[in-house]
Amino acid sequence: MINVVVAVIFRYVLKSPVYWADELSLILFAWLTFIGGALALKRSELAAVTILLDKLPLRTVKYIHFLNQFLIILFSSIMIIYSIKWLGSPSVQNMVSPTLKVSMFWIYSIIPISFLFMIIFSVGHLFDKATDREEKI
Repeated sequence: MINVVVAVIFRYVLKSPVYWADELSLILFAWLTFIGGALALKRSELAAVTILLDKLPLRTVKYIHFLNQFLIILFSSIMIIYSIKWLGSPSVQNMVSPTLKVSMFWIYSIIPISFLFMIIFSVGHLFDKATDREEKI
């Protein structure tokens, strides 16, 4: 937010644009999106349609919750494996951002990091459900 405000002031008021501000805004937006997704998973605030779950018995809902968390862990594990392979490829290793001159490896590294957090949070949810402990936020 501060980056965008400063860029607008420099561009329209001072008539001297900060050439790297747009790229930094996009990078920060991507990082916040991935971190926000992991945080939403931790807080159980992801969008969900629960019309069917509301009509099922509590025991069935618990099994569906276990399946859901297991699938999140599986998908996140696959994403980590392939994103690490992708980050290690020469196409990413040799790529540099146009204006900031930062290796794209560091910019794209949020992908495996965020999915690692998703695995940690899903395992925590599984543990809480297995021990009948609900996290209060």
